[in-house]
Amino acid sequence: MSKAYFISGLGADWRMFQFLKLPEYLPQQYVEWVEPRHIDEPLHEYVLRLLDQINDPDPILVGMSYGGLVAIELSKILKPRKTILISSLATHHALPVIYRAVGKTHLHRWMPLKLMQSIYPVAPFFFGAHKKQEKQLLREAILEIDEKVLRWSLGQLLAWPQEEVLPGLVQIHGTKDLILPLHDRPDIIKIKHGGHLMVLHQADEISATLSRILEETWIKADTPSPPPAGSR
Repeated sequence: MSKAYFISGLGADWRMFQFLKLPEYLPQQYVEWVEPRHIDEPLHEYVLRLLDQINDPDPILVGMSYGGLVAIELSKILKPRKTILISSLATHHALPVIYRAVGKTHLHRWMPLKLMQSIYPVAPFFFGAHKKQEKQLLREAILEIDEKVLRWSLGQLLAWPQEEVLPGLVQIHGTKDLILPLHDRPDIIKIKHGGHLMVLHQADEISATLSRILEETWIKADTPSPPPAGSR
């Protein structure tokens, strides 16, 4: 039976997934971020250093936000059973125009870290963090983020060259995501009123949707094919 590997968003960890309630019999593991070698380390090279955390030969990858980009790059190497994105991008075309414009100024390289972190008082509105615990978790993610990781990841996000949607990709996205607004396609699973952190504030709905996808994936792959007619 395959294991599902969860990759959190920028500056976050397993805590972003803590409210999800998935079937206990489905094996799960959280992929931990490693420090980039330098601010310009290409994402496709960076993910090679995450491979030693993924020891299942037929994994399922679940990436949230920036973790979705990592899941896609890993998918090109691992050929997983399924790749699932939550509040993320399937291609660089879904990156908001305003981000691309700001990226051309290279603000992520020279803006003081404290100034970038100073957004945390208004961050709950944009990220969709509603409850006290959600706001506290978001605040910790912003204030505890490693400066090198932040500058590297923003640079790779802005320069990500992904042109086409991966075959078989499953994408779950909220209709009210203000950080990465919905870039609609017919096959996207849309969560009504879902914000960027819907894994927190709509955890029950995300859990039900994700459980269904995971269970269907395992059943289709792990159920033995019936023997040919007339065979014993």
